[in-house]
Amino acid sequence: MFEAVWPLGRKVLDAVEAGERPAELGGRRVAYLWDELFRGPEMFEVITEVARERHGDVEFVGWETFGNFHASAAEEKRVLGELPELLRAHRVDLVVAAVGA
Repeated sequence: MFEAVWPLGRKVLDAVEAGERPAELGGRRVAYLWDELFRGPEMFEVITEVARERHGDVEFVGWETFGNFHASAAEEKRVLGELPELLRAHRVDLVVAAVGA
């Protein structure tokens, strides 16, 4: 006899409401966060190019500034613990979080 289990596991967090999106990116500073798994630099290059074409003076802070949040448990904890202060220190308005598939 086997018990059936849900393959996705149990839900541990409630839904998080999305923040309001800005209508315009011009004059904003955007941070790139990446888990170093799937084509981040290529995607960031395209996103940067299109954002600047459409919105003009958008600034970007590279993913290297923030570290790898998909590393060893200790490294992940350190990177995520420092993230809020780093975002403030770099005056980040918005984040593009890229997670590999």
